[in-house]
Amino acid sequence: MANKFTSALLLIGFILAACSDKGDDTSFFPDAPATPDKVKLVNLVNAFRLKGETCGGSSFSATVPVTWNDTLATVARKHSEDMNANNKLNHTGSDGSFVDDRITASGYVYSFYAENLLKGGATEEEAIKAWQESAAHCENLMDTKINEIGVGTAGPYWTMVLASH
Repeated sequence: MANKFTSALLLIGFILAACSDKGDDTSFFPDAPATPDKVKLVNLVNAFRLKGETCGGSSFSATVPVTWNDTLATVARKHSEDMNANNKLNHTGSDGSFVDDRITASGYVYSFYAENLLKGGATEEEAIKAWQESAAHCENLMDTKINEIGVGTAGPYWTMVLASH
Protein backbone atom coordinates (compact mmCIF):
# COMPACT_ATOMS: atom_id res chain seq x y z
CA MET A 1 0.00 0.00 0.00
CA ALA A 2 2.80 2.43 0.89
CA ASN A 3 4.46 1.64 -2.44
CA LYS A 4 1.31 2.63 -4.37
CA PHE A 5 0.96 5.80 -2.32
CA THR A 6 4.59 6.78 -2.93
CA SER A 7 4.23 6.06 -6.66
CA ALA A 8 1.08 8.17 -6.81
CA LEU A 9 2.81 11.10 -5.08
CA LEU A 10 5.77 10.90 -7.48
CA LEU A 11 3.43 10.79 -10.47
CA ILE A 12 1.53 13.84 -9.21
CA GLY A 13 4.85 15.66 -8.67
CA PHE A 14 5.98 14.92 -12.22
CA ILE A 15 2.63 16.00 -13.66
CA LEU A 16 2.72 19.27 -11.72
CA ALA A 17 6.29 19.90 -12.83
CA ALA A 18 5.37 19.15 -16.44
CA CYS A 19 2.41 21.52 -16.30
CA SER A 20 4.27 24.43 -14.74
CA ASP A 21 4.98 27.47 -16.90
CA LYS A 22 8.55 27.85 -15.65
CA GLY A 23 10.13 25.69 -18.39
CA ASP A 24 12.10 22.61 -17.42
CA ASP A 25 12.07 22.08 -13.66
CA THR A 26 15.71 21.74 -12.65
CA SER A 27 14.93 20.91 -9.01
CA PHE A 28 14.94 17.18 -9.84
CA PHE A 29 18.37 17.30 -11.45
CA PRO A 30 21.75 17.63 -9.72
CA ASP A 31 24.23 20.16 -10.98
CA ALA A 32 27.10 18.84 -13.05
CA PRO A 33 30.64 19.66 -11.92
CA ALA A 34 31.48 23.25 -12.90
CA THR A 35 34.74 22.04 -14.44
CA PRO A 36 34.38 18.44 -15.59
CA ASP A 37 37.51 16.30 -15.32
CA LYS A 38 38.78 16.00 -18.90
CA VAL A 39 41.19 13.17 -18.12
CA LYS A 40 38.42 11.14 -16.49
CA LEU A 41 36.04 11.82 -19.40
CA VAL A 42 38.57 10.80 -22.05
CA ASN A 43 39.48 7.67 -20.08
CA LEU A 44 35.81 6.68 -19.68
CA VAL A 45 35.05 7.24 -23.37
CA ASN A 46 38.17 5.40 -24.49
CA ALA A 47 37.54 2.42 -22.21
CA PHE A 48 34.10 2.17 -23.81
CA ARG A 49 35.40 2.57 -27.38
CA LEU A 50 38.28 0.14 -26.95
CA LYS A 51 36.14 -2.85 -26.01
CA GLY A 52 33.45 -2.55 -28.70
CA GLU A 53 29.79 -2.16 -27.85
CA THR A 54 26.22 -2.75 -28.89
CA CYS A 55 24.17 0.42 -29.16
CA GLY A 56 20.49 -0.27 -29.53
CA GLY A 57 20.44 -3.01 -32.16
CA SER A 58 23.77 -2.10 -33.77
CA SER A 59 27.10 -3.71 -32.90
CA PHE A 60 30.29 -1.72 -33.04
CA SER A 61 33.80 -3.12 -33.10
CA ALA A 62 36.50 -1.65 -30.91
CA THR A 63 37.77 1.62 -32.34
CA VAL A 64 40.58 4.11 -31.88
CA PRO A 65 40.78 6.29 -28.79
CA VAL A 66 39.75 9.94 -28.73
CA THR A 67 41.72 12.90 -27.44
CA TRP A 68 40.56 16.04 -25.65
CA ASN A 69 40.16 19.26 -27.63
CA ASP A 70 39.91 22.53 -25.71
CA THR A 71 38.13 24.33 -28.57
CA LEU A 72 35.39 21.68 -28.64
CA ALA A 73 35.17 21.91 -24.83
CA THR A 74 34.62 25.67 -25.09
CA VAL A 75 31.89 25.14 -27.71
CA ALA A 76 30.29 22.56 -25.40
CA ARG A 77 30.51 24.76 -22.30
CA LYS A 78 28.95 27.73 -24.07
CA HIS A 79 26.05 25.60 -25.28
CA SER A 80 25.52 24.21 -21.76
CA GLU A 81 25.52 27.78 -20.43
CA ASP A 82 22.91 28.72 -23.03
CA MET A 83 20.70 25.75 -22.12
CA ASN A 84 21.09 26.55 -18.42
CA ALA A 85 20.23 30.24 -18.94
CA ASN A 86 17.10 29.23 -20.86
CA ASN A 87 16.30 26.18 -18.72
CA LYS A 88 15.88 24.06 -21.84
CA LEU A 89 17.62 20.92 -23.11
CA ASN A 90 17.90 21.44 -26.86
CA HIS A 91 20.39 20.92 -29.69
CA THR A 92 19.31 24.28 -31.09
CA GLY A 93 20.81 27.29 -29.33
CA SER A 94 18.67 30.20 -28.19
CA ASP A 95 20.12 32.13 -31.17
CA GLY A 96 18.95 29.43 -33.60
CA SER A 97 22.42 27.93 -33.99
CA PHE A 98 23.10 24.24 -34.47
CA VAL A 99 26.21 22.39 -33.35
CA ASP A 100 27.87 22.76 -36.76
CA ASP A 101 27.33 26.55 -36.60
CA ARG A 102 28.87 26.69 -33.13
CA ILE A 103 31.85 24.55 -34.14
CA THR A 104 32.49 26.64 -37.26
CA ALA A 105 32.23 29.90 -35.29
CA SER A 106 34.94 28.59 -32.95
CA GLY A 107 37.39 28.26 -35.84
CA TYR A 108 37.52 24.46 -35.66
CA VAL A 109 37.48 23.01 -39.19
CA TYR A 110 35.63 19.71 -39.02
CA SER A 111 35.13 16.82 -41.40
CA PHE A 112 32.61 15.14 -39.07
CA TYR A 113 30.81 16.09 -35.86
CA ALA A 114 28.18 14.94 -33.38
CA GLU A 115 26.71 16.29 -30.16
CA ASN A 116 25.51 14.54 -27.01
CA LEU A 117 23.36 16.41 -24.48
CA LEU A 118 22.25 15.49 -21.00
CA LYS A 119 20.32 17.11 -18.19
CA GLY A 120 21.29 15.61 -14.85
CA GLY A 121 24.26 13.55 -13.82
CA ALA A 122 26.36 14.78 -10.93
CA THR A 123 29.56 13.05 -12.03
CA GLU A 124 31.50 12.25 -15.18
CA GLU A 125 30.70 8.57 -14.66
CA GLU A 126 26.95 9.26 -14.49
CA ALA A 127 27.03 11.38 -17.65
CA ILE A 128 28.99 8.84 -19.68
CA LYS A 129 26.80 5.99 -18.41
CA ALA A 130 23.64 7.87 -19.44
CA TRP A 131 25.05 8.42 -22.94
CA GLN A 132 26.15 4.79 -23.17
CA GLU A 133 22.62 3.63 -22.33
CA SER A 134 21.00 5.77 -25.05
CA ALA A 135 21.26 4.16 -28.50
CA ALA A 136 21.84 7.40 -30.45
CA HIS A 137 24.33 8.83 -27.93
CA CYS A 138 26.10 5.47 -27.71
CA GLU A 139 26.45 5.42 -31.50
CA ASN A 140 28.07 8.87 -31.34
CA LEU A 141 30.52 7.61 -28.70
CA MET A 142 31.42 4.62 -30.90
CA ASP A 143 31.57 6.40 -34.25
CA THR A 144 34.87 5.57 -35.99
CA LYS A 145 34.90 9.00 -37.66
CA ILE A 146 35.30 10.71 -34.26
CA ASN A 147 38.79 11.33 -32.85
CA GLU A 148 38.35 14.36 -30.56
CA ILE A 149 35.90 15.35 -27.85
CA GLY A 150 35.20 18.31 -25.62
CA VAL A 151 32.72 18.47 -22.76
CA GLY A 152 31.25 21.50 -21.04
CA THR A 153 28.70 21.90 -18.27
CA ALA A 154 26.49 24.52 -16.64
CA GLY A 155 23.97 23.84 -13.90
CA PRO A 156 22.50 20.39 -14.58
CA TYR A 157 23.36 20.52 -18.31
CA TRP A 158 26.11 18.55 -20.06
CA THR A 159 27.20 18.97 -23.67
CA MET A 160 29.72 16.73 -25.40
CA VAL A 161 30.93 17.79 -28.83
CA LEU A 162 32.55 14.96 -30.78
CA ALA A 163 34.42 15.77 -33.99
CA SER A 164 37.34 15.20 -36.31
CA HIS A 165 39.29 17.51 -38.63
